[in-house]
Amino acid sequence: MDDIIIKKGRSGSPGYAVGKLYIYKRDQYHTPRKNIQDVETEYLRFENARISTKKSLESMYNMTRERAGSKNADIFTAQSMMLQDEDYLSLIKSNILEERKNAEWAVSDASRHYYDFFTSTDDEALRAKAVDIKDVSNKLIRLLSDDDQGNEMEFSEPVILAAGYISPSELVQADESKILGIVMREGSAYSHAVILAKTLGIPVVLGVGLPSGLAGSEIIVDGNNGKVIIHPDNETTDHYRQLIDEGINDRSRLREYIGKKTRTSDGRSIALFANIGTPSDAVKAEENDCDAIGLTRTEFIFTDRDNLPSEEDHFKAYKEIVEAVKGKPVVFRTFDLGADKKLKSYELAHEDNPALGMRAIRICLTDKGIFIPQIKGILRAAMYGEAAMMFPMITSTDELIRIREIVAEAEEELKREGKPYRKVKQGIMIETPAAALISDELAGMADFFSIGTNDLMQYTLAIDRLNSSLAPFYIPHHRAVMKMIEMTIGNAHKYGIKVTICGELASDMSLTESFIDMGMDALSVPPGRILELRRHICSL
Repeated sequence: MDDIIIKKGRSGSPGYAVGKLYIYKRDQYHTPRKNIQDVETEYLRFENARISTKKSLESMYNMTRERAGSKNADIFTAQSMMLQDEDYLSLIKSNILEERKNAEWAVSDASRHYYDFFTSTDDEALRAKAVDIKDVSNKLIRLLSDDDQGNEMEFSEPVILAAGYISPSELVQADESKILGIVMREGSAYSHAVILAKTLGIPVVLGVGLPSGLAGSEIIVDGNNGKVIIHPDNETTDHYRQLIDEGINDRSRLREYIGKKTRTSDGRSIALFANIGTPSDAVKAEENDCDAIGLTRTEFIFTDRDNLPSEEDHFKAYKEIVEAVKGKPVVFRTFDLGADKKLKSYELAHEDNPALGMRAIRICLTDKGIFIPQIKGILRAAMYGEAAMMFPMITSTDELIRIREIVAEAEEELKREGKPYRKVKQGIMIETPAAALISDELAGMADFFSIGTNDLMQYTLAIDRLNSSLAPFYIPHHRAVMKMIEMTIGNAHKYGIKVTICGELASDMSLTESFIDMGMDALSVPPGRILELRRHICSL
């Protein structure tokens, strides 16, 4: 019997897996470098491949949205944006038109340039983009080389998948029901493939390379502790199989909390809302027994669009969500565009600091042409259930006065047009220090508050939460943030309005009891966290 080998790596996605090793070897593309005479025709060939790749990514988006939700599907929106990146395209164009090289080599050269750039940085979030640029470039090269399929993962039984790296599109195209675990030599915990694996419940260990001679061997992936065990003995295998069974049984036991009240042992009741990004997410929220939809990210309506959505587009999408939750309240957050959310159908000027620039309610108040159709869509959808609207990035009472005027204008338009609608509650997000500090004034003008902890932390601590090099300085439980939350809840209750906490802190069970003690009324979390959080609250 072979000796046990333990390889230590890094945790990418938690969980445990025991199974046979399948080593994935992707085709190696040796891109020829050719001199081209007709450079205009060659560049047109590249443009055609770019358009086809874009369509392929849109298909990937739709496939992923169905299997793993809209948040994970945004992986392919981000990749699609790379096909519009000026620097990337400029280098390819220069290689073809000026250097007179073939399109395959032009793309390969641009890919190498940006891959080396991303992997050389100390910022893990940027390093994670290296796989994306390689994935997009490989798609282009395959199309240009008349090999639009590439090689596929082929396994007829459940396996543990190992490779140098796995791209998001490779993972989506594989049968994830047969992937027990993943081991990658390269990659980052921030990479899209790892984030997708985490959503799908697949444990991942990074930083471990496995030689092809081990293919077919039994191994164990310990995603919690970041290690791989090769040739485990019976005792070790039995131990990990027990851990796997305990995890399965625990998920099954969570279903017992469907229909139960979310109440602490001393009788304090809390509402549990769901954050969603698409109509299909609303179905998942209902299946997980949410009390309401606390946050609908309406940006999903821009997906796969070259033009702005019409009032009718808004109405149909929102009506579908309202009907999916069978009478439960639905809060629609108006567009939170700008910053990292860039759209092909709505061009925004370049900004050196977009997080502090033209975004969210500032865009809507500047351009009523994008705002009023959305408001009218929400008002009309409210005829089919209980709906409310919520405005992001509020910093002043003047903004609320202007919003009320625009909503009244939208109502008048619907009245003139003879379209049935219903007035709805109007809430605001408290996600800037300014809003928290004047929450006493805002509470007198709003119907409810939702505290967006992600941006509130970012702006309060003056830290980009996606910049991994700042991790030592990023303190989610910072007392300044907690004081702002507590003050906001107190001011809201003075005016008799309710407060929901959303964002990452809402799912942080080490803070749940503190939020309950502060008097918060509801937590709004991803649909998959509702039952787990209900169990935790009932145990307090």
